[in-house]
Amino acid sequence: MACGLYKKMKFLFAGIISIILVFTGSEIWAQKSPYDWALIQLDYVRQEKIEHLKRFTERMHSFAQKAANDEKMIAFYEMNRKYFNAVKTEKIPSSLADNIEKARDYFNRYYIANYYFFRDILFVDKKGVVFYTIRKEVDNYTNLVNSKESIGLLANVIADNPTQEVFIDFYNYSPSSEPTAFFVEPVFNSDVQVGWIVLQCAVNKLNSIFASTDDLGQTGETFLVNHDGLMLTESYFKGYSTILKEHLDDRNIKVKFKEKRGYRIVVDYRGASALSSFEVFEFLGSKWLVVAKIDKEEITTQHYKSHNKYYRNRLFRYLQEHSLQPPNGEKLKTGGLTLRVDMDEFLKAENNEILETWGVSTCTALLAGVPEKFAYLAHISPKDKIYNRNDTNLLSQITKKIQSFDIYHCEKRKVEFVVVATHLDSLTNIINHLIEDGFFLSQIRIAYNSGAKSAAIAYQYSDNDLVIAWTMNHKKTTFVLHGIKDTVNIGNVVEGIMLKESKNFIVLKMDK
Repeated sequence: MACGLYKKMKFLFAGIISIILVFTGSEIWAQKSPYDWALIQLDYVRQEKIEHLKRFTERMHSFAQKAANDEKMIAFYEMNRKYFNAVKTEKIPSSLADNIEKARDYFNRYYIANYYFFRDILFVDKKGVVFYTIRKEVDNYTNLVNSKESIGLLANVIADNPTQEVFIDFYNYSPSSEPTAFFVEPVFNSDVQVGWIVLQCAVNKLNSIFASTDDLGQTGETFLVNHDGLMLTESYFKGYSTILKEHLDDRNIKVKFKEKRGYRIVVDYRGASALSSFEVFEFLGSKWLVVAKIDKEEITTQHYKSHNKYYRNRLFRYLQEHSLQPPNGEKLKTGGLTLRVDMDEFLKAENNEILETWGVSTCTALLAGVPEKFAYLAHISPKDKIYNRNDTNLLSQITKKIQSFDIYHCEKRKVEFVVVATHLDSLTNIINHLIEDGFFLSQIRIAYNSGAKSAAIAYQYSDNDLVIAWTMNHKKTTFVLHGIKDTVNIGNVVEGIMLKESKNFIVLKMDK
């Protein structure tokens, strides 16, 4: 019911924004930057996760309280406690043992029907001995307080002899070989405490709350962090489990716990600059941080795509005003195996070769690859699709090869593109194609020199070493060398334009 209401409100909110934009034109857009709208969206997603988390924890707690007061649960506890003690001191008739097993089979069905929310139930006596468990893992018949196993927080709590309910936050519980939380519920017999029922909570149900982020594009995600800065949920961007393994930067996390709710621009655990909306969630003494975030570069790219013509004109103006920088002393490549790329051709280097091409004038040279892993170099003529012709389509072939054979999907952000040209005739189509293929503006760099006749390029992917030799039009300088540091990052330029033209961008704190 609440989830359905949230979705209706979200669509209503989106509809209101659309109507405002239709009737007010660009005025409302000038008042808020794309980053402001992204933060509003992050707020709604974060609040949705907070509501789901609240319902989950309330349901989990209600099951624990139900178990603590369940007469069948208490009776089963007492039966197994007395049977465990009896077995140690006397011989048990086989008929009694059979009846005990039948009662246990019945209770297993009762557990599945009523308490399957919990991964396991441990029945513990006053000395800390686990005399029965549902799953019968290695903690069965273990003295939690004196165990040779590393029981951790559960052992500490039992050793404190709690007389009231205790919630133990998720930690790596070795007997189960997975992250676990516990409810420790005291058990009384005629007002005398005889032990505890310990209800084990698996982390997978908690993780499932944060699994879906369809509204946050390619780089958006929501996750949960404990007070120690460890992730309690899985990351979409790691090939391994991050639960209680991925430790986030203390400078980022501690200040968020202190502020309790707000926004921040952060350099996240992947090294990406991201907008984040966060809120501290408290449950029975534990504090968790709910985070919704999305990479700035995705917001910039999507905004450029929606307002292509507007930003294209300003981007071109910027590049024309910054087309040539002083030489930086780069040296041409020498030695090693060299792959020479001819016009209307591209080649791939993956065995430490040097890629080179010459005579790039009305053509465009394009580098694409992952530094230190591989690279493609294309020499694209004006007959190609990036010039609105149909003889060749080299860029499409390169991106298909990269995405199909050279990288995993999670490595897509590592791909870099460098455009080298004496003109801007092909840049628009290159940018548009790469955006449609799911790449971001920040992955595209350009070396543009309007004062040159042509360019020669040499590139060694193993150390990301690029040398561009420009043959100049004017007589004073006939030969100029530039490198990768002289190229212009398209994403940075467009972001700068966006921020400059936004009047009331929400001021965010930057965590480094």
